[in-house]
Amino acid sequence: DRGDWKRIVQEGIDQGWYQIAFGEVERVEQSPEKRTITYIHERGFRGQIKLEADFIVDATGLDAKVKVNPLFADLVDHYKLPINGLGRLTVTNDFELAEMRNDRGRMYAAGAPTLGGPYAAVDSFLGLQYAALIAVDHLTASRAPQLKYFNGLRSLWQWFKWVFNKPPT
Repeated sequence: DRGDWKRIVQEGIDQGWYQIAFGEVERVEQSPEKRTITYIHERGFRGQIKLEADFIVDATGLDAKVKVNPLFADLVDHYKLPINGLGRLTVTNDFELAEMRNDRGRMYAAGAPTLGGPYAAVDSFLGLQYAALIAVDHLTASRAPQLKYFNGLRSLWQWFKWVFNKPPT
């Protein structure tokens, strides 16, 4: 239900500090006050919106049907990739686009473009992390060069290297 979100959004609209805009971003600039100025060609209109804000929320990935995204549409059309019942990319349990396999080459996909596949929460932050872990494990099992399995000790060691600004191994 998210009544709290709805209340905050309505409060923002009423007070003028929250604005929803649909269209195509033409360019983004920085104002002298270090704010973001976004020039948007408004959808369905011929005008241009100049939107000054502290930050931008890009929701282009929310419409993840493959026919809407030019890259996905081209992949599906050119390589005859199957799409699932929700109009999204079909992936294996390892998040691989199996039809794109080429000798040792692999292609993986996760997130909203694969919703309706083997993992229901694939379009959440945790789901994206899970998909990445599974895909890397699959690549490691496939003997991809320079990859090693994740484990707690190795992750801790790599984290320490990151803390001390050392390159990963």
